[in-house]
Amino acid sequence: MEDKDVRILIVDDEDIVLKSSNRILQKKGYNIDTTYSGKTALEYAEKNPYHIVITDLKMPGMDGMQVLEEFKTRYPETLVIIFTGFATVETARQALKAGAFDYVPKPFTPEELRSVVQNAVNALDNKSEESNMLDLMAIVSHELKSPLSVMQTTAETLYKGYFGNLDSQQQKTVETILRNCQYLEDIIRNYIDLSSMGMDELKSFKEELNFNDDVVLPVIQIPEYKNNIKNMKIEAEFSASPVINGDPNLLKIVVTNLLNNSIKYGTKDTTIKVDVKDENGKCVFSVFNRGVGISKEDVEEKLFKKFSRLKQKGTEGVKGSGLGLFICNSIIEKHNGSISVDSEPGEWARFTITLPGGQSKG
Repeated sequence: MEDKDVRILIVDDEDIVLKSSNRILQKKGYNIDTTYSGKTALEYAEKNPYHIVITDLKMPGMDGMQVLEEFKTRYPETLVIIFTGFATVETARQALKAGAFDYVPKPFTPEELRSVVQNAVNALDNKSEESNMLDLMAIVSHELKSPLSVMQTTAETLYKGYFGNLDSQQQKTVETILRNCQYLEDIIRNYIDLSSMGMDELKSFKEELNFNDDVVLPVIQIPEYKNNIKNMKIEAEFSASPVINGDPNLLKIVVTNLLNNSIKYGTKDTTIKVDVKDENGKCVFSVFNRGVGISKEDVEEKLFKKFSRLKQKGTEGVKGSGLGLFICNSIIEKHNGSISVDSEPGEWARFTITLPGGQSKG
């Protein structure tokens, strides 16, 4: 599609935003309309549907989320981009969950706006909305990994007292920094994982691998898990050595997520139990931890769904991307396996994965 054929509608109650956005995008030759309200935007679209709609989040009358919902219902092929003046992760998550293609934080540079719109134009021509969004999240996530790692390492060094003992208030402050670092690390890892799950070519799943040596051990031996901040010991029991067909990198994503959750939602100074066994020729892997557990309602209604966050007692202040278990379930399904959970709320939780082809060697 040529740029001049791309119809874009910009919706914002601020005149300066409409004029600056129009000026920035006109240089590309797009066919652009502007309006101050969501109601008018829908009236415009009835006469001639748009390829891309860019709408402010906060507007009088019909707000941006309502505009998004209406366009996704009436014109599902239209890509919707959100303007937001308070671009928190939660705001972005809600917009993406509701079907937004992307979001642009205010204030934005001309290049930021052009880049997001160009991604949307590329999506119209070449890819699905989801794959483009995941590509974008992966790029951003990779860029954030290095500075976040430095920040987290520095905070951990302070927390462990290498530069002197901290008083109670200082320790509490550093704990807050570490919790937020872990939250961002969770988001980054999960977005990168999600973007890498191009699993339609199944040849990678035909690789023969030893589940213990190629999947489990490389994860539980990672220093950040062995020496975790909650001092939770990891005990592994391998009553079998299953050999399966699969993708070791994708399966390590599953083990990583389950282990990370066991620490995040676990009780300090308790033991995480990792178990691998062979049941009726199938590989059965489980992770057990003592901690907040999961309610039956959440297991039935929310668990394994994209962007779903559980509101369990004891998780106050614990943040997550809402993607980890969705990713785990998707990967296990692609391996023709299943994932389940048993839990006693407030006491413990055990996640179990069953994969075909669990014959042991050695």
